[in-house]
Amino acid sequence: MTEEEARAWVVSHFDEAAALRLDRFGSLVIQENARQNLIAPATVAQIWSRHLLDSAQLLLLADRTGEWLDVGTGAGLPGMVIALLSDRPVTLIEPRLRRVEFLTAARDELGLGNVCVVKGRVESLPSRAFSVISARAVASLEDLLGMTRHLRDAQTRLVLPRGRGAADEIDLVRSRWQGMFHVEHSLTDAESLIVLADGVSV
Repeated sequence: MTEEEARAWVVSHFDEAAALRLDRFGSLVIQENARQNLIAPATVAQIWSRHLLDSAQLLLLADRTGEWLDVGTGAGLPGMVIALLSDRPVTLIEPRLRRVEFLTAARDELGLGNVCVVKGRVESLPSRAFSVISARAVASLEDLLGMTRHLRDAQTRLVLPRGRGAADEIDLVRSRWQGMFHVEHSLTDAESLIVLADGVSV
């Protein structure tokens, strides 16, 4: 998928104003990437197809309203993208101080009143149930289920881009975790899979 096609997808599913908001955020990420490694340098030229659209597609898979938690958000992917495309409250949790500082500055510059940036590890968050939990390139599926167990209830949906090994990861966790697991193919890579999980419990 080209950069033009990726941006056109966002325009067709949201609108031009939404795409412009993502343009601004993408520019902030690229600018900050010169100071700290937010995204792989080789992917800067594909910011739309590799990062912005890759994140935006998750919103359509969430299938519910309510608060969204993005674990190990890094550059704000997908959490900041979700907040830019919707008015739902989004919590970004990130342990690295420099990334937290970037996310806080980007939130303020973009005027995102629906974003809460938290410095720390997800295990340290007080117990509560989020409607949707996402994590992009963070830990194994087994570890993610364990570290977020205190942040889910029966209505929580996990939306987890897992790459090409997602089916094997699901097979491994099914021996311990109960719930409905499903995979969707990513728009940006037909061989890359996104795990959707509902009602997950031990």
